[in-house]
Amino acid sequence: MRSLASALSIASLFASLSGCAAGGATPATQDEAVNVVPSWLYAFQTRSLPSQPIRYAAKMPKGGVYAAQFYGVDLFGYQIPNRHDAGPICTLGATSVNGFAVDTAGELVVPNGDPSEVSIYRGHTLCGKSMGSFTDPYGQASDAATWDAATGTIVVGNIRVSGSQKAGNIAVCTLAKGCTTELTSKSITYYGGGVALAKNGDCWIASEDNPSLSSATLTYFAGCKGSGQSAKGWKNAYYGGLIIDKAGNLISIDYSSQALWVYSGCDPTCKVVGGPFSLEGDSFYGGLDRKGNELALGDWQLGQVDIYNYSPTSLTYLYSFSAGLSPSNAVNAATFSPSL
Repeated sequence: MRSLASALSIASLFASLSGCAAGGATPATQDEAVNVVPSWLYAFQTRSLPSQPIRYAAKMPKGGVYAAQFYGVDLFGYQIPNRHDAGPICTLGATSVNGFAVDTAGELVVPNGDPSEVSIYRGHTLCGKSMGSFTDPYGQASDAATWDAATGTIVVGNIRVSGSQKAGNIAVCTLAKGCTTELTSKSITYYGGGVALAKNGDCWIASEDNPSLSSATLTYFAGCKGSGQSAKGWKNAYYGGLIIDKAGNLISIDYSSQALWVYSGCDPTCKVVGGPFSLEGDSFYGGLDRKGNELALGDWQLGQVDIYNYSPTSLTYLYSFSAGLSPSNAVNAATFSPSL
């Protein structure tokens, strides 16, 4: 996962990316000096978001897979299955995207990192029209989760509060009212990562402790309120993306360990259901298909999207595609549309 850093060179970026696979890499925020966290340096250029998607296909399919690159300016839409590595059929403008969300209707929630703005798109086809957007006032938006983007709660994960030394947090938002609540916790001591929202309204955020400690924390918020509790029995070595499966289990991606865990509970006590399952490459964010049987992950290490057959007790690699993507652009996330 990436944070924004100002006045950094492209040469520094590539030098830092070469060290990511060794593990323990952490993002650098937009106000940090170059030598603070050298593994995730980012040279930022101001970009504007187009008001309408650029369409490459004459007729958009109802579903597919989206993929985002942090260092790119587009979020790509692909038809599936894509075993023959066909290129994207449509794009949406996006800036500094880490993770994103798609709901069960296919509506797309894109947290843009800079400016920290969350854009919503209709789900009747891939790369649908804009439904609106809102500003995230609580930090650099990095991930989102929702069951109903149009009228329901949208939780947005923030890496950290912009322009400060505060740790990450969750912003509780809706499309109509924007972000109205900031959730913080003593158990979130450094960068915030993936977020998840249960159907009953509970929510979680995976966060990194001080990177020198090489450890991470899962924080549980009952009803998406209060000061949160540190989940017990969470075995991830590193933080990463979070996904709710059709049985209500919490899928937790273990960034840098190239692994995936499946837990039940975590409210606040976790019970291991499956894993750790090995991944093709190092991944951070992903999402299930509408049936909950296939999982798409953005593989930033190999610069591709990896597709797996998923059940709570097994994970089987199916295929990958990379047309239009680049390892140097950091393929941080991929998600099916519609998604569970």
